[in-house]
Amino acid sequence: MEENNLIKKCQRGDKEAFQKLISQYHPIVHKFLVKITNHEQTAEDLTQETFLKIIRNIEKFDIEGKAKFSTYVITIAKNAYIDYLRREKRAMQNTPIPENLNIEDVHIQVEETVVNKLYGQSILENLEGLSEEQKIAIKLKYIEGLTLKEIGDQLNLETKTVKSRIHNGIVRLRKQLEKGDER
Repeated sequence: MEENNLIKKCQRGDKEAFQKLISQYHPIVHKFLVKITNHEQTAEDLTQETFLKIIRNIEKFDIEGKAKFSTYVITIAKNAYIDYLRREKRAMQNTPIPENLNIEDVHIQVEETVVNKLYGQSILENLEGLSEEQKIAIKLKYIEGLTLKEIGDQLNLETKTVKSRIHNGIVRLRKQLEKGDER
């Protein structure tokens, strides 16, 4: 009930209430984003982006609705991460190939890739080939150690949907790894 009063104050533009809300949820959002991005600076940037979106759209949250505020916050964080990945993908597609590309540089990059795989990086790399839904569910389950119910609560999904995403992601990951072993 206290949280609902805080949210109502935020919806009326109370800056002090916003500070309390941000202080309360910042650690949760940041930890969630660190786990799914696996990168501290990216997580911090996305945490800030998440809270900017929450501040701009706080009036849209329905206190009387079914969703908990924590679910609302994590959903915004997850969507910020997905938007970030889309921006990164577009940036990579628009990166021109350097005219002075040295074949020696390419050989060094290939050698580094092989070495990284030998040191167990192939699983993390292959995670990137999964859908965002599968990747997030797998990271929350196996890196953060959440239960299927906890993941479902955070992502606002049914437990069976989470289980299916994890299962399908692991099956796909195994196939990718088997292909890598054949080479």
